[in-house]
Amino acid sequence: MYFELNGTQVFASTGGKPFDNSKPVVLFLTGSGLDHTFWGLQSRFFAFRNYAVLVPDFPGHSDSAGEPLSSIESMADWLNDVVEKLSAENISLVGHSQGCLVALEFVARYPGRVRSVSFIASGLATPVNAGLIEAAEKDPEAAIAMMLSWGFGRAGHLHQGPIPGNSMVGGGWKIMGRNVPGALAKDLKACDAYNNGKAAAAAIDCPQQVILAGEDRMAPRRAGMQLVENLVNPDLHIIPKSGHMLPLEAPDECRRLLRDFIFVNNPAARM
Repeated sequence: MYFELNGTQVFASTGGKPFDNSKPVVLFLTGSGLDHTFWGLQSRFFAFRNYAVLVPDFPGHSDSAGEPLSSIESMADWLNDVVEKLSAENISLVGHSQGCLVALEFVARYPGRVRSVSFIASGLATPVNAGLIEAAEKDPEAAIAMMLSWGFGRAGHLHQGPIPGNSMVGGGWKIMGRNVPGALAKDLKACDAYNNGKAAAAAIDCPQQVILAGEDRMAPRRAGMQLVENLVNPDLHIIPKSGHMLPLEAPDECRRLLRDFIFVNNPAARM
């Protein structure tokens, strides 16, 4: 669906059902250079189980207009504007990679808005290789190639995805190619500059879930465990045979873990 926010058009996927803010909301946040299509399988699952679903494209990404935001803090504030605009309540927040940093900052800045938060394939911080940032600015195709190479585990590189005939790497090229040159470079710089993760994690008082990938080369397990160590009693799961793009590589297991956590901490009315 499209809506106007601060004079700019924003797009958010709703999982195939009209957005209804009287229902509990599952709000998905994407990683650097990605868009709403990344969460297609998980968002449909919740939308067809009596949840209102939002998967917004950040400004300047794919179907949302405007200039890309230059910091994690500004993304968290923008997300709050989205929540207020749509009068969304009873929110379960789900973030992947850069989306985890935005989730950390949002929940810390706006306590009380979120019923649960799920962090997938990230840590307290996401330092970005200087060569990758330079490539994103000067040679976007090289940057995309690096990210897709590092981002997927064996299944992704061998085109052994869960959907027959679908190449996860090929899809990554299509999505990220829409978000260069400006959006990808700004996303990576924002991740690299973010340093408030430890303080933000300590401020979170709603139920927390962390899902890590055993073959992650972009957010290694030690980074994810630093996040775990600074949260209060998080529900931790590690999916061993997956790379950084875990919601694409292991969608069924990811969906199951999200289902079990969100159904308990932010239940919807039975259909």
